[in-house]
Amino acid sequence: MDPTEEMRVVVVGAGGYGRLALDILLASGFGEQVMGFYDDAHAALPGKVRGFPILGDVAMLKSMLSIESAYVIVAITDGEARLRVANSIRSLGGRFFTAIHPLAYVSGVARVGDGSVLASGAVVHPDAAVGSHSFLGPGSVVDRDAEVGAGVWLSAGSVVGSGASVGARVFLGHNSGVGRKASVPGGAKIEALEHIGRRDTP
Repeated sequence: MDPTEEMRVVVVGAGGYGRLALDILLASGFGEQVMGFYDDAHAALPGKVRGFPILGDVAMLKSMLSIESAYVIVAITDGEARLRVANSIRSLGGRFFTAIHPLAYVSGVARVGDGSVLASGAVVHPDAAVGSHSFLGPGSVVDRDAEVGAGVWLSAGSVVGSGASVGARVFLGHNSGVGRKASVPGGAKIEALEHIGRRDTP
């Protein structure tokens, strides 16, 4: 999508994931197209995030979309909630924006679903497929021929091996991995890799 195209983008969720999505939009040259945020907790939040306004809750967004056009990124960390909100917006004819950091790499023969967010250093190799509304963190890799379902969260440094199959709403912790041709059922959570020298107490 051309940054000079007349369009507008809104982000659902003004928390940590929303701020990350905004950062990727800014890095990708879409700052002028960002309208702001919608968040159901808007009454308890500051009026702005990095100068962009919090415009109301999701119901207000849906009302706005009934009369105006905008692309949406649903930046809610919980995969189930993210897909639920996204599907409710999609049912109204909503369109979704895929935010890819300029330092991410997506093969020309890979597929990334709409509404997904790819952080700096994320890699999607040839003939891999990533479902809609997924997040690929810094340094995460979806290797060749792998399939990743909708609403998946790949934390920083996590790897989906070649030919692997990862179901919808799966969460991969930091530096965790799914082996070559392995299969992970939908909704599973793979914990972060333990690090040598980690201390759980001060």
